[in-house]
Amino acid sequence: MLTDYAMERQTNAMDTLFNSAEIEISGTVKPMELLKVRTSSSSITFLIRVPEAETGVITKRMIRDREGIVVWQDSVNVTKGNREMALTIPIELKWKAGESK
Repeated sequence: MLTDYAMERQTNAMDTLFNSAEIEISGTVKPMELLKVRTSSSSITFLIRVPEAETGVITKRMIRDREGIVVWQDSVNVTKGNREMALTIPIELKWKAGESK
């Protein structure tokens, strides 16, 4: 089983890998601010800040590495009004092999 130290190293790698964020809003892909919040040694939450001025329907969230390659994405259906919003992407690393319920 992976030790806590190893899971923390993997979480650190993910923190470094996730560099920039984009959303698709009303059919247009736009760059957004990416924030990272470490919640434990094996958990990290990524926040995509969407400013008040951006309104419409958000249909995709994407995170890119330093080279601009998409390393994470998903499809959503979020109606964004005239207020600031943060889209949350919580990630918790777990080692499944040998785990019992």
